[in-house]
Amino acid sequence: MNKRITIVIFVLLFSIIIPQSNVFARGWRGDTRLGLGFGMPNTVLIFRTGPYDIKVGYDFTSGSEYFFLNGSYMAVNSRPLNHIFSASLGLGLFCKIFFGDQEDRFMGGVNVPVSAEIFFIDNFLQFFATVAPGLELYPKPMFTTKAMSWWLGFTIMLD
Repeated sequence: MNKRITIVIFVLLFSIIIPQSNVFARGWRGDTRLGLGFGMPNTVLIFRTGPYDIKVGYDFTSGSEYFFLNGSYMAVNSRPLNHIFSASLGLGLFCKIFFGDQEDRFMGGVNVPVSAEIFFIDNFLQFFATVAPGLELYPKPMFTTKAMSWWLGFTIMLD
């Protein structure tokens, strides 16, 4: 149990400290965004600063209640396909903290977010669709549907 608490505290501190540091204050190309995504998990708050994405979400459907945290580095960050369409590809870490009658209270692993994006109003508004297949590493390494995530949503530029 102490190991799980330590991992959760580390992930939460990492997600708070990194965006506040001077290194990422302006982001990549001055692009800092805030938005919402809907999918699986149900609702996700998204904070993007350059190539870094932080997603915090939840799912309170019966029998599958959990809190979700994901941090990703988008190696291909909003690569233009034409004047409004772009694509992103990255590598991320995720964790799910389960509530209710779940056997395991914590699950973590890696995922590969792939995103298609459309920009409007001089890149101020962005609509996106993201699929993030994942590999569960804790409690034991395996591919499961629990590690799969997807979102449809939007972000707005804060700069």
